[in-house]
Amino acid sequence: MIGAYYERLGVSPSASADEIRAAYRNLARRYHPDSATTADPTRMASINEAWATLSDPGRRAMYDAALRGGDDRGRQVASSSGATMGSSAEARHNPFARYQDPPRFPWRFVVILVGVAIVLILGLGALAGDPADAPIDNLLAIGSCVEVDEVRGEVAEVPCDSPHDAVVDRLIPFDSVCPFGTEPFRDRQGMGLACIVRAG
Repeated sequence: MIGAYYERLGVSPSASADEIRAAYRNLARRYHPDSATTADPTRMASINEAWATLSDPGRRAMYDAALRGGDDRGRQVASSSGATMGSSAEARHNPFARYQDPPRFPWRFVVILVGVAIVLILGLGALAGDPADAPIDNLLAIGSCVEVDEVRGEVAEVPCDSPHDAVVDRLIPFDSVCPFGTEPFRDRQGMGLACIVRAG
């Protein structure tokens, strides 16, 4: 018994790839929705479905093997000309339906990945400890404890757990003005001005 996909294209199961291609092109010209006289979108969808299987050597081999098995699954799938690849009846009878559905976005995987990333970030943050315990690198930041050199008009970073003169409130460029309640001193590294609040 001839397979349904072969019937749709009007070729025999022994047809060559060129014969199948020629049959598909003739039918596509005839039933394409842009055709002025014989347009049939439902028939065109059915023809495209058959072409998708028979034009691919791997899919065609699987389809032929299913036909040789004696159950003629291709005929069962295509018994109604209006059937679409997404229907549940076709998915039960067509062994190729899973290859023709568009892939779905892996939302579950993405959610799990984001959850793992959040746990890692929070865990690493907890292990990092208090930023006040960071070693002195002589690069001032807001909240850095500093000692003031009044003669040079500079400040240098010192550990906050040792005696210090002030705390950096903000860092500004040389041509800016510190806000009220703070004093401007040059950063010893020459990066700009440190607006400090005296400890005390």
